[in-house]
Amino acid sequence: MAIVNKSAPQLTTVLFLKPYGRYAKGDRAGFPADKAAQMKERKIAVPVQEAAMAAKAEAGKPAAAKPVKGTEGADKV
Repeated sequence: MAIVNKSAPQLTTVLFLKPYGRYAKGDRAGFPADKAAQMKERKIAVPVQEAAMAAKAEAGKPAAAKPVKGTEGADKV
């Protein structure tokens, strides 16, 4: 009798955007592709690859002009 290697089901690694069950925001976990797509649609989690691309795009944007600390309530002349 031959031994047959059954490969494990392919999992998609997701990054949680908000709490979900036992997972907290920022946690990573692996799920089957259909479950990962469902969580993305419900805006619970996104695939790690997409989260990394979004972070790179956000890092490329110039920082918003913030007022100098301590001048929030000062009169603007």
